[in-house]
Amino acid sequence: MKERKPKGRVSRALHGLAGGRGASADSLVHEWQVLPTVAVSCYWIWLYLAYSLDVFVVSSDVLVRFDILQKGFGFLGAALFMVAVSLLRTAAFLERTPFLALFSAASGTSIVVVSALARAGVPVALPVVLAVWLLMGAGTAAAFLRLFGGLQDAGQGRFCAVNALALFLSGFFYLLLLGLQDGIRLVLTVFVVCIAAFAPLRPPEEAPDAARAPSARGDVPSPDAGNAAVAALLSFRGELFLLSVVFGLAYCLGISLSIMSNSLEFIWLSLCVPGIFLVLYSVFLKDRVSVRVLLTLLFPIAAFLLLLLPFSNPFGLVLCCSLLVMCFTTYDVLNVVRLREIIAANRLPGAKSWATGRYPQLAGLVLGWAAGYGMLLTDDALKVLLPAVCVGLVVAIVAMLTRYVWRYSDVAGGAAHVPEETVGRVHDAIVLRYGLSPREREVMELLVRGYSTDRIGKDLRISYHTVKTHVYHIYQKVGVHAQQELIDLVEERLRLMR
Repeated sequence: MKERKPKGRVSRALHGLAGGRGASADSLVHEWQVLPTVAVSCYWIWLYLAYSLDVFVVSSDVLVRFDILQKGFGFLGAALFMVAVSLLRTAAFLERTPFLALFSAASGTSIVVVSALARAGVPVALPVVLAVWLLMGAGTAAAFLRLFGGLQDAGQGRFCAVNALALFLSGFFYLLLLGLQDGIRLVLTVFVVCIAAFAPLRPPEEAPDAARAPSARGDVPSPDAGNAAVAALLSFRGELFLLSVVFGLAYCLGISLSIMSNSLEFIWLSLCVPGIFLVLYSVFLKDRVSVRVLLTLLFPIAAFLLLLLPFSNPFGLVLCCSLLVMCFTTYDVLNVVRLREIIAANRLPGAKSWATGRYPQLAGLVLGWAAGYGMLLTDDALKVLLPAVCVGLVVAIVAMLTRYVWRYSDVAGGAAHVPEETVGRVHDAIVLRYGLSPREREVMELLVRGYSTDRIGKDLRISYHTVKTHVYHIYQKVGVHAQQELIDLVEERLRLMR
């Protein structure tokens, strides 16, 4: 039966946003998976409640800037949890048991209880406070593994769209929370944590074959394939760590200055603006612009803002920090989309693989936050160290960007500068892994070159509808939804071969 395409520009946009696989605008709610979207929104609200407001902060007259120190311990707890899961050989039990949900709910509730006791006048020892923050950070990491690991079979386009909408909605929820009292925020935090921890993550009805578990197809990846996949997960850890250091520094300074000046609105902008951009990307650009290109464009923007940071007045400092947070929020979601692509394409174990690809970011956040905390201890330290640190980070970003462009420039337009035998080996590996037929291989090779459906039909002397059928089968087997995703997959394997 021929697929019925929706009429009108808006309906077609909604159709593409929902995945472009037979869904209409009327079934958009079903395609977007409302409960998972709400759960991811609650995850973002939980993060920004913890790190942007002083809802969970316990005051102290002993330690200077104890509020910033507590939040830094939250990032440290998340980093330690991710490192532990990435090293755990039996991490598969995390997906088969409710451990992640129970642990994230318990950790989120524990910090609410400790904060409520402190506000009621009950003395709480400082080591207990820091330990609870460590536990809370680990709980947010557990919620991340559960949510994004549970959604990794949704397909790249739909996965990006769900996260973009969740980010946008969480910005409005956060804006509503600004006008509430701390007691009400604590109560709402319990509901937010429980939704993020226990909301059902319904898999799509037509999950791509390549994204299913290896046991379902009897196709267990070889050790060499597993090593290559892990190398792909770690191939961008340098850029991830570096930009996370920038974000940690900007977020620490921005949060501190905005709390002192009672101007927390920039947090709302750092959620909503990236959400709007990513929604538009999911609707109009996901088939034309790869995630890797967008990630590369964020490097010079971050460098430019860092150059302005030391020479700004207090308002300009908050503005630059907020723009850096916006850039990193966009980078964060796009990087999660890239991680999903690698994990789904190689059918890797969920929790362990997500933790392996994620811990460099959290390590960078801890380092950047620690640097910001050190600068905030005295005004002189902020004036003296901030210019030197910003210049050093700009130099590192320029070096990273130069290396990144130099390393991947020869495959940015396809396989034009790669030896034919290398391209052939990559195509052989894809055909073997995903079970493509000889004709599907021919179509795939032309798709990777950027050929249109009409051009492929003319070159192979087959009809337009036959080409569409082959393309549909290729996408189904490989686990992609667009030509650009297929090109990205081949380029990623080419980079690993170099």
